[in-house]
Amino acid sequence: MGPAIILVLVLYLISQTEAQLQVGFYKNSCPAAESIVCDEVFKAFKIDNGIAPGLVRMHFHDCFVRGADGSVLIDSTPNNVAEKDGPPNGITLRGFEVIERAKARIEAQCRGVVSCADILAFAARDSVVATEGFGWDVPAGRRDGRVSRAIETFDLPPPFFNLDQLTQSFAKKGLTQEEMVTLSGAHTIGRSHCTSFSNRLYNFSAATSQDPSLDPFYAAQLKQQCPRDPQGSIDPNLVVPMNGSPALLESSYYRDVLAHRGLFTSDQSLITSPATFEQVKFYAFKGVAWQLDFVRAMIKMSQIELEAQLQVGFYSSSCRIAEFIVKDEVRKGFFSDRGVAAGLVRLHFHDCFVRGCDASVLIDTTPSNTAEKDSPANNPSLRGFEVIDKAKARLEAACKGVVSCADTVAFAARDSVEITGGLGYDVPAGRRDGRVSLSSEASANLPPPFFNVNQLTQSFANKGLTQEEMVTLSGAHTIGRSHCTSFSNRLYSYNTTSSQDPSLDKVYAGQLKQQCPQGSTKANLVVPMNPATPSITDVGYYVDVLANRGLLTSDQTLLTNSATANQVSQNAGNPLLWRSKFAAAMVKMGQIGVTTGTAGEIRANCRVING
Repeated sequence: MGPAIILVLVLYLISQTEAQLQVGFYKNSCPAAESIVCDEVFKAFKIDNGIAPGLVRMHFHDCFVRGADGSVLIDSTPNNVAEKDGPPNGITLRGFEVIERAKARIEAQCRGVVSCADILAFAARDSVVATEGFGWDVPAGRRDGRVSRAIETFDLPPPFFNLDQLTQSFAKKGLTQEEMVTLSGAHTIGRSHCTSFSNRLYNFSAATSQDPSLDPFYAAQLKQQCPRDPQGSIDPNLVVPMNGSPALLESSYYRDVLAHRGLFTSDQSLITSPATFEQVKFYAFKGVAWQLDFVRAMIKMSQIELEAQLQVGFYSSSCRIAEFIVKDEVRKGFFSDRGVAAGLVRLHFHDCFVRGCDASVLIDTTPSNTAEKDSPANNPSLRGFEVIDKAKARLEAACKGVVSCADTVAFAARDSVEITGGLGYDVPAGRRDGRVSLSSEASANLPPPFFNVNQLTQSFANKGLTQEEMVTLSGAHTIGRSHCTSFSNRLYSYNTTSSQDPSLDKVYAGQLKQQCPQGSTKANLVVPMNPATPSITDVGYYVDVLANRGLLTSDQTLLTNSATANQVSQNAGNPLLWRSKFAAAMVKMGQIGVTTGTAGEIRANCRVING
């Protein structure tokens, strides 16, 4: 792959970033800002090439605590221990002096203009370039935070995390498992203190002192570099390189992991799952592919918790009655058919999980393309389209070309939760409508009703949602209905030894068999998801699951894992807590992969892309 092609690909990746930050943000207000940072980084790198990995790590640690707000740079005071002095940081973070020198020069030229958070983001990019990685244009415009607490550094994944813990840690920050593996490649540069991995050498478990997953020859080398004193302690200042080329950003990290020479438990854990193992293997021999993915992941990471691209009250000036119009149409639709509320909540979920919340689920099929709505995962079960159509027609009449279909769906989902007894919430808006809708992508991205708990967790993690949020959002199954075909295998053809799922309550199974008789030719037979209160957003779903009356395999599977079972029990016993968590999870889900700014379009008709 030639340099020109690589540049085009990197520029393409940059063009896909969220619009709340802008490339060239300081081109008028402080044109020299980025060149000053670059100059300071390269001067420091020539003196100590370990400074580059230090700045990349500092940016990571800033992003994972309170978002990319420069809070990692704030000093402790007599009244507060700051992030930089938290246990995961302490003596291990370095590069502060580079940021300080760059900030001083920038303040001399452009006082009060360039944030510390942006300086750190620029410095991380320049550090990647200094170590021969691919560069990228950094979207900027961050503001600096005013709070820094050591206690909040618990958000940083420690070196002893296993794969599931790593996946959840990154998911909490809106990053997928694939992005976690990609960003882990930063461990190809820099150093580690011996105390971060010495347990793998000397006290791994009760059965063995040395981690059996660690290459024995590599372990012997590490023991020479990290010796214990007579008391069994290790000098806390002893360090070793992360890999054989600690000042060169390339994909040898992944080859080390394949050879069981990953330094941390968290590194070696990447080959404990088939999916992550395949990704490690791919990157080990496809350095350019990893570099490109690394650029994209770094850009995304640098926007953690920067949610200004969507705003509550987004239409307060441009279309003040927008939310009222949507609420009115939802209300009318609900009074005509109470099932439409559940349909609209599901419509929003199915929209967000495919291409992000861009209303691609509303686009009609054409002779040359089968759209999402006609995927087997959606058709014939999705409903509520007519409510969106009516709301959009009124919005266009009142404020032509202003309110997106994607925001209309998000408002309608919130109003549906509220009208069925759930907690209302403010919907951050400003989404733009997508122009692509493919049936195949719906099938690939939507979790089917037969998924087990691990598959569900991974499916939600792929969208930046945690396992807890998955359990919380599953509670939407407390309203609505399901087609018999979505669960009939649990009644009649479960497996080779039992026709009926043994985890399904026998009395409930008998009722379902009456409603969904075997051999029925009626493809549209449906049953309520929660028979007692199918039109009320309550915790009846969790009560049912505890009683082995979860309708879908994906419902009942929540009891097969201790963590998710505990959440089911907690939600069943605390309705207000679940409603609050559900509202928060809906807001977060509503920001998956949003298109904002000038990207996409505002469709005039939600069913058809603009000409």
